[in-house]
Amino acid sequence: LASIKSFRNGVPANSVLLEYYNKLIKSKPKKVAIGAIMHKLINHFFAILRDKKPFELRLPEVHKKLYLNSNLHEVI
Repeated sequence: LASIKSFRNGVPANSVLLEYYNKLIKSKPKKVAIGAIMHKLINHFFAILRDKKPFELRLPEVHKKLYLNSNLHEVI
């Protein structure tokens, strides 16, 4: 829940999760949106443990570009 809150100066703790939360509450109840945020965080935690790499906050657009570039090299 702290990940989707903003600090007193208005800066969000995690801008990616806050944007995702704001998108979800337009069409879903708040508790359902919070459940989706929790699910997303758990997936991030397990990926960090699985890959043994430190967490790196990326915007979804940057992550998509990196993912597409890595898959293109594997196919060729």
